[in-house]
Amino acid sequence: MSKVKAVAMTVWAAIIIIIIVIAAIAVYWYMGQPAGPVEKKITIAWTEGPEFDVMEARLSDFEDDTGIDVVLETIPRDQIIVRLMLEMLSDEPKIDGTVMYSIELPTLAATGKLIDLYEYRTRQGLLDDGFYADQLDVIEIDEKLYYLPGLWNGALILYYYEPYFEDTNYQTEYENMYPGEELKVPETPEELMQVAEFWDKVEDDTVDGLGPGGMYPIHLQGKIEMGGALYTIFPPMVADFGGGFYDPDTGDIPANSSETVEALQYLVDLSQHAQPTMLVDGTFEGEIAILEGKCIMADQWTYIIGMLDDPEASQVVGEMGIAMRPFSEPPDIMGISILDTPKKDLVWQFVEWVASPEIATEVCYATPKAPSRSQVLDDPRISEAPWLDVVWDSFGRVKQIIPPIRDPRSIEINDAMMKRVHQALTGESTPQAAMDALYEDIAYIVGA
Repeated sequence: MSKVKAVAMTVWAAIIIIIIVIAAIAVYWYMGQPAGPVEKKITIAWTEGPEFDVMEARLSDFEDDTGIDVVLETIPRDQIIVRLMLEMLSDEPKIDGTVMYSIELPTLAATGKLIDLYEYRTRQGLLDDGFYADQLDVIEIDEKLYYLPGLWNGALILYYYEPYFEDTNYQTEYENMYPGEELKVPETPEELMQVAEFWDKVEDDTVDGLGPGGMYPIHLQGKIEMGGALYTIFPPMVADFGGGFYDPDTGDIPANSSETVEALQYLVDLSQHAQPTMLVDGTFEGEIAILEGKCIMADQWTYIIGMLDDPEASQVVGEMGIAMRPFSEPPDIMGISILDTPKKDLVWQFVEWVASPEIATEVCYATPKAPSRSQVLDDPRISEAPWLDVVWDSFGRVKQIIPPIRDPRSIEINDAMMKRVHQALTGESTPQAAMDALYEDIAYIVGA
């Protein structure tokens, strides 16, 4: 080797050694430095409703107390799960926390990008703090808790037009149609069916979903939409009849069991007494039907209770009563989840604030619902509210809250369920055939 080449190689070797030493020093210096402070700014995926208005109006109090700047990213409910899935799959998510609804929980939790809140507070600690065990049970997945109940614990209840139930002529007609029985607000599925049939047939003995004065015997929501309509009606009925759809723990698919088919037959029969537009009606249409006095009974959410006595909102002030729903409840529990980002501790402070007794009480007062923790009942506006027992009885105290299917494919399963139930309600399929098809759908979805 020539002397020139030897010198060149020596020089290059020295350069390489210097580069390695510099890189090692840089790495050592960088790793030895404390992590930079996390920016005290969090972005929360939000949606719309009166409870959200309450919190947004008081948000400055939280920001002043904590020094945390909160950005509310408002996303329409029908788009939020797609947006969240994209965020959770992103290497750099822009959302730190999110509104979470029970039907979305199993799918989003399966990403592994949600924080178990039991890392911050044990289950017993939450129970000691006033939270209710049955509400925690409904949303726990594998003994993990991904949000605190409190934002929305809505209940479906039975609204009924009081003058019709109090009319002595109709009371006599009822006893003539059903000897020895008294016309009263129904408390069971069997009573609901019979009373709906009475209002449908009392004037013309015809089953057409039109009762006295053209009023609907019962208003039901049959629109295919996640979190409402068929999802809120059929799964609770199935549970009450002893049926089911899919058990991820055992792999059983009781979608076409005799109990599930019986529940669907019940819904098909009940729908014959509902408004003719049932399959396209959702929450908003139910609200209008009640407030405009278009129905004698209605299965509807509690949020409109406050409108019943408002002359600007209701045409039937003082005439619409409320009662416990005749069948069980969907798991309509909402809260704030924490995404696995460097700002998770900041979001936990926001979660605590949202579920605090003060905010939970104001939210419950703004939108009648079941209390999310015991301290809410310290406020006489809640404890003495005429709607409290009806709502609470409907949502867990008497009627059971049906948990979601705790499987990542729960949304697919529910979509398939709503499609098959819709086919039975239109007459395209018999209840048995519809549930046989649902069995095949679920078996395909879960790979059974």
